[in-house]
Order: sequence, then C-alpha cells, then structure tokens
Amino acid sequence: MSASPRADVEAAAQSAQSSKQQSNNLDQVREILFGAYYRDFERRLGRLEALVLSQADELRADTKRLVQVLEAHVKRETEAMSAERESDRNAHVEAANNAARESREAIAQIDQRIKKLEDGLAKAQRDFRQQLLDEGKALVEETRRMREEVVTMLHRELAMYSGEAPEPAPSSGVVETPRPPETRTAEP
Repeated sequence: MSASPRADVEAAAQSAQSSKQQSNNLDQVREILFGAYYRDFERRLGRLEALVLSQADELRADTKRLVQVLEAHVKRETEAMSAERESDRNAHVEAANNAARESREAIAQIDQRIKKLEDGLAKAQRDFRQQLLDEGKALVEETRRMREEVVTMLHRELAMYSGEAPEPAPSSGVVETPRPPETRTAEP
C-alpha cells in the first residue's frame, strides 16, 4: 500500500503527465510519419465530399426535373385520354340521338301512312255505303215499278175476265191493291 494519500495523488498526476507527454510524443511521431499523407487524404476526402454533395444536388435536381417531366407527360396523356373518352361519348350520344330522331321520323311516317290508310278505309266505307244505298234505292224503285206493272197487268186481266173496263194505273205512285171481286150470295 502507499504511504500517504498525497503521494498517491502525486503519483497519479505524474502518471497522467507522463501519459500526456507520451501522447504528445506519439502525435509528433505520427505527424512526422503520416502528416503529409494524412493532410492529402483530408484534402481529397474534402473534395470527394464536395463532389458527392454536388453530384447529390445534381441528382436531386435531375430527379426533380425528370419527375416534373414525367408528371407533365402523365398529365398530357390523361388529358388526351379524357378528351378521347369525351369525344367517344359525344359520338355515342350523337349516334343515339340520330337513331332516336330516325326512329321518331319513321314512327311519324308510319303514323301518316296509318292515317292515310284509315282515311282511305273510311272513304271506301262511305263510298260502299253510298253505293249500297243507291243500289238499295234503285232496287226499291225497280221493285215498285215492277209491282205497279204486275198490279196493272192483274187489273187488266181481271177486268178482261170480269168484263169490266180496265182501271187506269194510279199516278200518285201509290199502288192500291185490287180488291177481290165480291161474290153475291142469294138472300134467304
């Protein structure tokens, strides 16, 4: 063990001072042996760091520029695709509108044809009814005339068989039916 604490402190201080001197001596030896190489290495390392930093800045700038170019290209392509889709949609809408218009026109033409056919059918029905009415009237007139002739002929025949003078035909157009001859019966 040591004699005193003070002696221990002094011994420790001497040991530290001696170690400091050794360290300084070691630094001097290092400076002599490797100083120029170390300074050259530090300078090169500094230039390399500056070069790496400048290239990193350039790379950042190039990357930023490329990203902007890519964004612009994507934006243009997106706008072009949107415009193409809009154009296609407009073409489809126009085609659908044309088809709808053509359908409406075709329906209108069909409606007109149906109306013409209905009008023609109504006219044909009116004409047919009028023709039937005219023929019916003619038939009635012919029947009336023939009846008058038959009645007149019967009157003549009757008059001839009964010995009376024939009656003239009625001029009013109304034919009276002849009465049968009265038979005389003997009174009791």
